[in-house]
Order: sequence, then C-alpha cells, then structure tokens
Amino acid sequence: MLRFLLLLVTVAGLVACGSKDAKEIDLEAVDLIDFEKTIEMDKLWSRSGGSGQDKPFSRFTPALDGKGNIYTVGYKGDVNAFAVATGKKIWSVDTKQRISGGAGANNNSVFFGTFDGTVHVLDSETGQQRWEASVSSEIASAPASNGEIVVANTIDGRVFAFAAETGELLWSYDHTLPVLTLRGTASPVLTSSQVIVAFDNGQILSLSASDGSTQWQFRVSRPKGRTELDRIVDIDGTPVVDGGYLYAGSYQGNVAGVSRGPGRVMWTKEASTNHSVAVYGGKVFVSTEESRIMALNGITGELEWENFELKRRNTSAPVVFDDYVAVVDGFGYVHVLSQADGAFADRFKLAGGGSRSRTDVRAPLHSDGTYLFTYANSGKLSAYTVKDAD
Repeated sequence: MLRFLLLLVTVAGLVACGSKDAKEIDLEAVDLIDFEKTIEMDKLWSRSGGSGQDKPFSRFTPALDGKGNIYTVGYKGDVNAFAVATGKKIWSVDTKQRISGGAGANNNSVFFGTFDGTVHVLDSETGQQRWEASVSSEIASAPASNGEIVVANTIDGRVFAFAAETGELLWSYDHTLPVLTLRGTASPVLTSSQVIVAFDNGQILSLSASDGSTQWQFRVSRPKGRTELDRIVDIDGTPVVDGGYLYAGSYQGNVAGVSRGPGRVMWTKEASTNHSVAVYGGKVFVSTEESRIMALNGITGELEWENFELKRRNTSAPVVFDDYVAVVDGFGYVHVLSQADGAFADRFKLAGGGSRSRTDVRAPLHSDGTYLFTYANSGKLSAYTVKDAD
C-alpha cells in the first residue's frame, strides 16, 4: 500500500509544481489534422453495459469468449453478457462485489477479481457463480484461464493458480516489487503449459502451468535514474502471445520481442508505454506515452511506420480489426489507421463533450478482429464495423 500512496503523493506534487489548470493541460494536446477518409465506420448497436467505471481509476475492459459473446463488469458489482452480432443482452447478474480487475472469459466461464482479494468465476451460460477463492490482496487486472486452471495476479506481486472446475488452490508464486509503481497490473497469459506473468519491475516470467516452477525470465527494461519515480518500469499492459513469439512493452523502458519457448529476447526497441501492444500480420503496434502510434517488425523490431499526429492526446492501447488499427484518445475520438502505413482512414467522436473537452472513455478499445467495441465510463457498450460500400 505504501508504494501506491507514494505514487499518488508524487503525481499530486508534479501537478501542483506545474501550476497548470485543466484547460492549460488540454491545450498541450495537438489539434486534429484534416484528412481524406478512405472508409466509414458503421455503428451496429449500442447498449447499457451496467454501472461502468468508478470515479477514481478503474479501466474495466470487456471480455470476449469463443462463442460470439461479450461480457462487461461494472463498479457496482454487475456482470453482463451480450451477443456480439446483435447486442442482445443474454443475462445480467448483481454479484454485490467491489469489482476491481475487469473481466476475463473463455467458452465456459467469466472471471473477475475484487478489491478485497477474491477471485470469482461465473458460468458463462447463466451468470451463476461457480466458485470463489481468496488471495492475498487486491486484484487489479482480469484473471485468465487455459481451461484447466484460473490464474490471478495481485497488487502485492503474487500469482495464484486455481483448478478451473473446483477453485482449489494448486500453487502460488511470490515476486518482490519496487517501492513505487504505477497503479495497475498486467493480466497473466496462459498456454497449455505456460503461465506468463509481467511484473512492475519490468520483468516477465514464464511459470509452469502444472506447478508454478520458473521456466525462464527476462527484463523488458531495467530501472534507470536517481529517483524512485525515474526508476518506474512497470509492465501494466498484458503481454501478447503470437504463435511462438511474445511481445510486451514497459513504462519508461522498451518494447521487446521474445521467442516464447526458450524465453530468448530477439529485439528491444526504446519506447515508453503502459499499454498492451497489438500484434497482427507480422507487425507489433504500439501506443506510446506521448501518443505516438508505431508499427514495428515482429521479427526484427525495426520501425515500419509511425504516426505522431496525435501527440499528447492520451491515446489508448491499440487494437486491430479488419485491415486497420484503432485507438481512442482522451477527448473521446476514435482514430482508425491503416495497418499498412499508419495513415488515417476514419475518425469519429463518441458521445459527450466538444472537440476540446474530455470524454469519459477510460477503457481501451476492444476487438474480435472484425468488430470494434467501445466501453464508456457510463457503462455504454457499442459495436462498430467497417461500413459496406454502396
């Protein structure tokens, strides 16, 4: 808890020292440029996805299963299931829990974590609770599963693995964290044999799915600088597995490409991000701290293109769909870029505010590869796709 309090005090001090009010901060963001649209996004549907985000800092992201359903969680404890194609609500339950870590899902279950340190698993068909289990502290990211086990990270650096069917604790792993970190943790990434976990010291570990033993470890970034603030190298974005490769980025550090089997680093590229990367078609897409959108070669790490026309607009993690990559910025604009060269293809504004007002969309975009989903702080869930040519 100390490290989070220290971070809040530090950030407050930086804001005070800057002597800037909200309007001045907004003016630091670049103006949007005009461009010729090459596509038009079409809103398929929009639904109330529950209570949405809380006021302080939650970033609940919807979860997709393999059966064409999407799930949302809200800060009041509600969990909701919708059909991707139509937006029809399948079920909604009030768990009466203080949800803290967003939702995860597979074909059988929906997972979430709470502020008081419990993992909850619901039946994806009905929303009925299958089991719950206690862990050591708050769960600030969505748990994950490979069908055999359910794994959760806690904010005190521990990893817990439970039997997917019964909730029995199978193993746990304890990792030492720095004194000062950003608020948030990456979700674990599971394969049939690996549990890949990213930590707030810039390190990624592969643990055996069967017993939690360490298979390999490496650092995406190493702390630098004299102050604790300078030395923050958190990996808050969930690593991405693409075939035999693993990709991840850290705050005030690097983006790295890794051979997943042996854990051998193939390349690193200096870039600061606290988001997940997106991977498709041999490219790794990155949204940096300065809102630079980059495409890196997945094998070599070489820069293939970059778009810096959204500078300081607080862009989200990138997502890929169709032939495009998209981000939402801090003013509620969704920017759709070509995967080929990073050129703008379309832009649209989500409901709420003018061109220079902040819009309540704290969650990153989400996609199943075809549809693009937005989840506003209010709880509104919307689905978009590329409009068919007439």
